[in-house]
Amino acid sequence: MVARESLFRELVKNGYAQDNSKKVWNIANMSLLYLSNDMAKAFLRLKEHPRYKATIIDIEINLLKKYAKELFKDFNYKDFNLINMGCNDGTKAKVLLKELDKDLKIRYCAVCVNSYVNRLAIENVKKGRFVNVADYVQRIIPDFDEMYDVGIALRNSRYSRNVCLLLGSLLGGFEINDYLFKLSNSMLPGDMLIIGNGIRTGERLVNLETYKHPIFNQWFIHLIKEIGLDESEVDYDAHFANNRVEGFYRIKVDKVIEFGKKKFNFSKGDEILVAVLYKYYEKELENFCKMYFSNVKLFKDPEEEYALVACRK
Repeated sequence: MVARESLFRELVKNGYAQDNSKKVWNIANMSLLYLSNDMAKAFLRLKEHPRYKATIIDIEINLLKKYAKELFKDFNYKDFNLINMGCNDGTKAKVLLKELDKDLKIRYCAVCVNSYVNRLAIENVKKGRFVNVADYVQRIIPDFDEMYDVGIALRNSRYSRNVCLLLGSLLGGFEINDYLFKLSNSMLPGDMLIIGNGIRTGERLVNLETYKHPIFNQWFIHLIKEIGLDESEVDYDAHFANNRVEGFYRIKVDKVIEFGKKKFNFSKGDEILVAVLYKYYEKELENFCKMYFSNVKLFKDPEEEYALVACRK
């Protein structure tokens, strides 16, 4: 019921845009994609998607291994919070922790909107038995858009500095200026943000077929079912629009769905936007970061498909 309430709140908040004869409903809030355990598990299965694994997971892990010491080269604090935003299963944090100095005293902080994911990340990191991890904490947040508040709440007399991990192209699901502005404002001088995000070369909008793979439908369809539409009443698709990839469902029937005191009239041909993803050119991403941080270093993979960006306040 909590998931359904959240979905309909989003539908009410965003309403719909009229596009000729169809209505385009917008529930493209990444936080909604983790509302239930089934949805979180479906996301974790994305690792099975060859393109996703090759262009995000494997590349990001290799970059973390290669540049871990460079990322922390000028970070002079021995005790700090390592805040794993949208932590998934903790795999990437483990890769980084393994590469960092053993004399550090790190509090590993798993942050997600889903408690199952948080617990999984904590359990997996604990299995690593890292001598540089002195403590563990998890935070459940209502929305990924509110992750910037977590760093403020986690500071204490021992762990007064924060290193925030924003990996897995999580930033690509948000408007970059607003998101970086909020994160920067929540950080103290000396704090660090490490971003992992896809980058572009050549044409901005390519490889659309990647985002049409059935595994994305297996993740997103949970949202549609929570609304009250059956899988047989929609078709999943993806397109390029508004300088981004948009994943959406095309409704195949007329249907009225009631929730609380409100009625939602869905018509055949209407679309429900469920996910968006922005990718940037290398210099574009770097310049965005430099607008909000005084020290920015970008490290990219040899194929120039992915980058780590270390941003110091």
